[in-house]
Amino acid sequence: MYRRWFTGGLIELSFGKLIRLSRIIDPSDGRSLVVAADHGLMLGPIKGVVDLEATLRKVIAGGPDAILVSPGQARRLSHLFAGRSAPAMLVRIDWTNAFRDKTYTLPARSIQFNRVTTVEEAVKIGASGVVTYLFLGFDGEEDHIAMVEEFSSECKTWSMPLIIEPLPMGPRVTKANYVDMVKRAVEKAVELGADALKVPYTGDPYSFKEVIGVSSGVPVLVLGGYKALSIRDSLEVISEVLDVGAAGVVFGRNVVQDPNPDEAVRLMRRIIHGKETVMDILREKIKPPVKILIEAEKCSGCRVCELACSFFHEKVFDFSFARLRVKYSEDGRTFTPYACTLCYSCVNACPNGALRVNGKTGAVEVSQELCQGCGICVDSCPVKVLKLINGRLLLCDLCDGLPECVKWCSRNALRVEGGW
Repeated sequence: MYRRWFTGGLIELSFGKLIRLSRIIDPSDGRSLVVAADHGLMLGPIKGVVDLEATLRKVIAGGPDAILVSPGQARRLSHLFAGRSAPAMLVRIDWTNAFRDKTYTLPARSIQFNRVTTVEEAVKIGASGVVTYLFLGFDGEEDHIAMVEEFSSECKTWSMPLIIEPLPMGPRVTKANYVDMVKRAVEKAVELGADALKVPYTGDPYSFKEVIGVSSGVPVLVLGGYKALSIRDSLEVISEVLDVGAAGVVFGRNVVQDPNPDEAVRLMRRIIHGKETVMDILREKIKPPVKILIEAEKCSGCRVCELACSFFHEKVFDFSFARLRVKYSEDGRTFTPYACTLCYSCVNACPNGALRVNGKTGAVEVSQELCQGCGICVDSCPVKVLKLINGRLLLCDLCDGLPECVKWCSRNALRVEGGW
């Protein structure tokens, strides 16, 4: 046996497992970017996996550490994993219908599962690791655990890294007990011999830190789940989980269904291995003018955008200090956000030359020294988002190209044109 540090935890591995796991998780930084492309086995021909070879060629161009595929696709596409610069191959060794909800052609009537290959066969295919589910909380839990125990034993025999995906599943899993169920599932996976874990994100870094705390040093890779609203959302999740000790991610639809899978992987690599920040990456994309676009039909009227704006600029949560506004309809059923349109009516109206355009972002800037508080610019604003408070002009500066209002809008009612 050989002991090796991975992401802050001491784990014991055979030499064979160590060599294979080092192809999945980079030993130099203890981190990994895995792309999941095994959806066809569970869900059928969804977007991104219909022409899987074409998709994976783009993915590989971005430089992932490993790619997860089904046994059949592993055999068919084995040539993509050959060569010194090729990603490691991970093989899914089990199947389930648990994710086929009512939106699919054949919705599942009850949770079923089964093995689809052996660890020995995965070795012959050329896999560097195998992946299996571990469901906790449903009626077939005992049989599922027994199957995972068999996989664990086979992996020891063949010195194959076992990546277990612990998932709370079934009617007993609720929103109230979900985090606790994830922790219990992670603990069970460790007890069953997981060499790495593919764990669902619990929604916030604080609870996820608790999940990592029960992993006993076994590397935790965060699964991507459903398609994110934007690449920024994906990058921010990656940044959050890395900050609390995750070893990386296993992202599927957020890569294979992206219009540019290669670029998505490159950006994720910069966060995971390059240790850059999300802000570093987004600032590169700023192209003036950075205009806020509004899709009012998506607005829920929560006004979080206004609070985010006021806190960012004034360090208080106060709607009156926001540089944008949300208007409610008379019946209170529809909501319309208004933000600076970069029409520059205020710049043209100012009699004192106190307003000018920022060449980097296109935002209007004010010189408080030249501003006399006359209010002419406020009256000229067609969307009424300029304010004079105690003689001080408040206007949208686009947060140096990365508007906080857009960042905090959970419904994507606000987005940026020319930035991200």
